[in-house]
Amino acid sequence: MKKGVLIIFVIVITSLALIFSRNLKTHVEVENLHDFLNVSSNRIQVYNEAIKLNQGSSKNTCVYFISEVLRKNNFSVPKETSNTSQLITLLKKKGWKKQSDFEKLSPGDICFTTNENSSKDSNPSHTYVFMKWVKAGSYDYAYVCDNQAKDYSGKIYHIRNIRVTTKVNGFVKDAFAFFMKV
Repeated sequence: MKKGVLIIFVIVITSLALIFSRNLKTHVEVENLHDFLNVSSNRIQVYNEAIKLNQGSSKNTCVYFISEVLRKNNFSVPKETSNTSQLITLLKKKGWKKQSDFEKLSPGDICFTTNENSSKDSNPSHTYVFMKWVKAGSYDYAYVCDNQAKDYSGKIYHIRNIRVTTKVNGFVKDAFAFFMKV
């Protein structure tokens, strides 16, 4: 009888430990972000939540968008995180590393652009999730997910030239500066 109670006790404790460890994740498997955003309904839900967090505006919601993607993947991001500087600081604090060689991008990596003056040394003007290259071995155009659907015919998942600063529908799109991953 004692053995049976002890076995049940161990099973309960182990189960509770697993449940709590899932809720205390300090990082996200990058493949999860890619897989999560490959589902259209997930992209739409995150996009709508980002707009809601930004008081109903889709303008300047990139950090809200990325933060919500992370939250939906059990990564703790404070709701008040609203700019690239805050997001970068949070990711660094949780062990994410900064890399600048865009040829090493993997699906699910979080990318940051230069600022409005094309500087890589100050706060990026935009952040997005890298999904994949448009053409394998060609490192200019990538599929990305971000908040800029209004500039890309309503598409949250769209093609972006990441190598250079460009204009899309009259809006400047700053070039890639670096990405972060666990």
